[in-house]
Amino acid sequence: MNARHSTEQAILFAIATPDRTAREIEMLRHAAIRARDQAIAEGVISFFASLVRGLSFLGRTLRSWPARQSTYESLRSLTDRELADIGLTRGEIAHVFDPDFRAPALKAASPVKAATVTVAVTTVHTPANANSPVRGTAAAA
Repeated sequence: MNARHSTEQAILFAIATPDRTAREIEMLRHAAIRARDQAIAEGVISFFASLVRGLSFLGRTLRSWPARQSTYESLRSLTDRELADIGLTRGEIAHVFDPDFRAPALKAASPVKAATVTVAVTTVHTPANANSPVRGTAAAA
């Protein structure tokens, strides 16, 4: 009996005929070779699919770069008030092109009360030029 095999394994080897064992071993070897070849093929296909996806992403990014840069510069040129009107802050401009960026929801506008503005016009005559009116101050009521 071989020291590497247990007694149970030795009994199984004794029951198997030499031709049957060689045939089973050969079938297992071929099955292992097929499984290995399939795993290698799947790995190669996965690699090239990832490579194609990466190159496609790079191509889309390079094609859209001028439009993205133009939009970015347009947003940077807006005033803070104009940015607030579209629901952005100056700090969010850099994140506008992130895939998971969501502009904050605009708050419902509160009703604005109409303000009455009264403008008083006064004419002041100065000795240097008696015909030039000077506009007075505007008073808000």
